[in-house]
Amino acid sequence: MNDNVVKFRKPVPPKKPREPLGPKAKRALTIAAVILFFAAAWGYFTLMGQG
Repeated sequence: MNDNVVKFRKPVPPKKPREPLGPKAKRALTIAAVILFFAAAWGYFTLMGQG
């Protein structure tokens, strides 16, 4: 309707910062990433090494 009207809105509350991961979670993520890397490398060379 009228674009010359100021609309007052409630400000969005700031997001809380995320809690840092604990040492056990970091270790588990690192181990999972290493296993995933080796599984991907094995799969790549198994599928692409046939040629």
